[in-house]
Amino acid sequence: MTQTDQCLLDSALRGDANSFGQLVERWRSRVFGFILRYTGDREDAHDLTQETFTKAYQNLNRLTDPASFPAWVYKIALNECRMRFRRIKRSQLVDLNEERDTAGAARIDERTPEKVFHRRELQRVLQAAFEELPAEQRAVIVMKEYQGLKFREISEILSVPLSTVKSRLYLGLKTLKGLMEKSYDL
Repeated sequence: MTQTDQCLLDSALRGDANSFGQLVERWRSRVFGFILRYTGDREDAHDLTQETFTKAYQNLNRLTDPASFPAWVYKIALNECRMRFRRIKRSQLVDLNEERDTAGAARIDERTPEKVFHRRELQRVLQAAFEELPAEQRAVIVMKEYQGLKFREISEILSVPLSTVKSRLYLGLKTLKGLMEKSYDL
């Protein structure tokens, strides 16, 4: 029988480290995917995922609403990413070349060289344009478009009003489109 997040959290709050370990296993890949898209670096993503769950465990008693565990963990992950960027002062960002769903991705050998070249060029231009976006817009785009989070969840994670999340997504996508059109003949 699979326990709910809330049951596992209740056990973890009573000192059951195994329950927290089950939560980590349940959420690790989603948090890792978010961090990887945000940082663009697989090694950093592994480190930051570990730091996220370490910090979550250390601060578990501060979680006021167990139902908000997913948003709380994403918020910790985002803060860890931001702190890492501040510490090392670099601007390596999201690797947009990673497939969202590799199950549906076409195999390279089924493409013509021209299509492969065009796709790679488009990804390069998208990556460059994405790097020019303000961090607030990048975060919302990653959470919404790549992590599939709902506006309400993003609002909770970022501690901003729902309307702010929507406007950041709209402005980010509009800016991204403009930057790509400027750089690439779409």
